[in-house]
Amino acid sequence: MQWRNTATGFGVLAKFFHWTTAAAFIAAYIVVYYVIWFMDDTSEESLPVLNIHWALGLLIGFLVLPRLLWRLLEIQPQEPPGSKLEHRLAHVAHCGLYSLMIVLPLTGYLGTGAPTDFGLFSVTGFDSTALFAWISKTFDLSYEAFEAPLDVIHHFLGKWVAWVVVALHIAAAAFHHWGRRDDVLKRMLPQFRP
Repeated sequence: MQWRNTATGFGVLAKFFHWTTAAAFIAAYIVVYYVIWFMDDTSEESLPVLNIHWALGLLIGFLVLPRLLWRLLEIQPQEPPGSKLEHRLAHVAHCGLYSLMIVLPLTGYLGTGAPTDFGLFSVTGFDSTALFAWISKTFDLSYEAFEAPLDVIHHFLGKWVAWVVVALHIAAAAFHHWGRRDDVLKRMLPQFRP
């Protein structure tokens, strides 16, 4: 088991960050769309289900910082053959994915006034924190006024931007695997050994 990255492949930790984040991201979408399509999202019955969405969002938020640090401090596998434009687009797409992994959990947490209950412990809703009390007092701002623009950003990114960026990421991986027949996708798979 190789923990660290090499010039030809990703190590276990990079793969763990990638696939755990991907699974949490997909699960968070499944849960929230279940609530939207099959439940009244304003009812009390939807709160335990939405709690799963919030917990998954917090997981993504907690994973993104160590994931970014690992990416910055660890060697990255060599770029596959391709044009400068392709490499630039891949870099922009990765920056977009990391931005979403930061902004969506952050706006989701700041814009949620309910605590997230994990069973063993809970995370206080932002409206009950000392930081929000300071913001409210300093700027004479109610939570409803504070929350509204964050909800707009969170829902816009979630509904219109994230799907496009993730779909492009998946399409690029599929293109490398079936079109170019290189190892770009394979080197992120758990069983791949460079």
